[in-house]
Amino acid sequence: MPIANLRPFLEDARKNRYCLGCFNVFNIETLEGAVEAAINLRTPVVCAVYEPQLKYSDLETFSSLVKDVSNKVNVPLVLHLDHATEVSSIVNAVKCGFTSLMYDGPVGISFKEKIKRTRQVAEIVHSVGLMVEAEVGYITRMGLDEGSAEANLTNAKSAAEFVEETGIDILAPAIGSIHGLTEQKATLNIKMLEQIRNMTDCFLSLHGGSGVDDNVIGRAIDLGINKASVYTRVSAVAVKNLKDLLSRESPDLAVLLNEVRNGYRDMIENRLKAFRSVNICSFQSNVCQLSFSSSYTGKETLPGQALTVDSPTQPDDGFERVVDEITKRIMSTLKES
Repeated sequence: MPIANLRPFLEDARKNRYCLGCFNVFNIETLEGAVEAAINLRTPVVCAVYEPQLKYSDLETFSSLVKDVSNKVNVPLVLHLDHATEVSSIVNAVKCGFTSLMYDGPVGISFKEKIKRTRQVAEIVHSVGLMVEAEVGYITRMGLDEGSAEANLTNAKSAAEFVEETGIDILAPAIGSIHGLTEQKATLNIKMLEQIRNMTDCFLSLHGGSGVDDNVIGRAIDLGINKASVYTRVSAVAVKNLKDLLSRESPDLAVLLNEVRNGYRDMIENRLKAFRSVNICSFQSNVCQLSFSSSYTGKETLPGQALTVDSPTQPDDGFERVVDEITKRIMSTLKES
């Protein structure tokens, strides 16, 4: 299947009370681990490229790899850019065929400035028929500022203002989860989540999912979480597999890399089950047959019909149009600034 558009799966997740699993991938082993888990559980999966991890892989090269793998499997893969701080990263990701984009903006900018920048990004992303996600409040990071998680919680009123002013599709509220937490000890502010759900109409995304207990995850899904991100917990299993193998023998590098894939696959399957994201692409379901192309291909998609997304290295007229449209919008934004 070609890279999938995120929207129909978020809509299905909202309707059927599960959440999409979003997992960091940055090389062939992590990608194949995520894909094998999706195949085994017959469910869509979001493959997230975390902007700081691009130092391990070139964006265009890796996105081509994901698209190639996606075309060879029978479950939908969404290609997502996570926590982008620069507009240029968003533009490059769209050019490379990403179908979901998250914009944080530069660290430390004011709420007013973040609204302005995020609105500009939303206009660019929406012009090519894709969805944009943004964080409100601040989701703290283990080993850096985890002690201030409660002080950085999202205010429901501010969340509603941010969604209204920016036009984003997916909101990632800071409700108590912590990036990089290895134990499931995060305390989610469930009441705040409920208030945010009631005051906004966009989809809701949970980040820092590694540190959240499964029972709390279930409550969060019931209260509107449609997408959840996990990396630390998956990475920890892969690393443990490597350590265990190295403690017993001196294996070939290929064997070590295979353990990374196995560890990734096993924990992602574990998380997908916790997210209730199992058998979504079963024979009875039709959501996995919906709109497998971004709207900027210039082609229509009929229910049950899959379309291909042309490679950026061999652009068709649709791709040229999206580049022109993005360029015009960026130039317009620069003139207004």
